[in-house]
Amino acid sequence: MIGAILTTAAFAFLASTLATIGNFAIARDFPHYQNSQDDMVFYSPLAIRFMQYRITTNIFYYQSLGLWALLVVLVAYKVLASL
Repeated sequence: MIGAILTTAAFAFLASTLATIGNFAIARDFPHYQNSQDDMVFYSPLAIRFMQYRITTNIFYYQSLGLWALLVVLVAYKVLASL
């Protein structure tokens, strides 16, 4: 059980770190983007790169949310089982 908790914690931390790095990359490469679709023409290289960054960052973000939730469940089970 301890191995599952430690592995889940490591992967949750890794996924959260990658999502944070992705957000920093988006902020660095697209500093003036204000969620207005008028600024970017779809299928332009800039829009495609932005969409790739955003999709990748969202994948790691939602993966980390799931892993943190799983970690909470595992720790709660371990605590309740030891009572």
